Amino acid sequence: MEEKKSDILTSINRRDGMTVPDGFFESFAERMASELPSRPEAEVTPVASRPKTLWGSIRPYVYMAAMFAGIWCMLKMFTMMNPGDVDLSIDNNRILTEALSDENFVLDYIIDDINERELFDEMYDDSISVDDMLPIDSLPIEEGADEISGNGFSPADV
Repeated sequence: MEEKKSDILTSINRRDGMTVPDGFFESFAERMASELPSRPEAEVTPVASRPKTLWGSIRPYVYMAAMFAGIWCMLKMFTMMNPGDVDLSIDNNRILTEALSDENFVLDYIIDDINERELFDEMYDDSISVDDMLPIDSLPIEEGADEISGNGFSPADV
């Protein structure tokens, strides 16, 4: 069966308005040139360009070299600011060794930061049970014991 093409615009004898008369663009350029006003300043021949100087010819290469030098300097600065291999071992660090050998520093900054719960957790990790610990009052008093703690240990020993 032959399929019938139906174009609504042709069936009602109407056009869409997007048509151009025959031969319109054949002489379009001549007609447009004759309708435009004459402009004498536009008809002047361009002046010959000056020859390139030495700077004009090497300028793009100088700019490109400056760009690469800037990138290299930037990367160099980033690698210089990187801490790299910092050795924080106590054996090689004199300042850290002195700080940890000072009893006041250790008591103020290291031991003071541990709260009771962290201390019990660490004791539990070391297999020391809180139930195994005896109260201070039940420990026998030894000779030379200080009066504050009631045992032979002083707070400095801890």
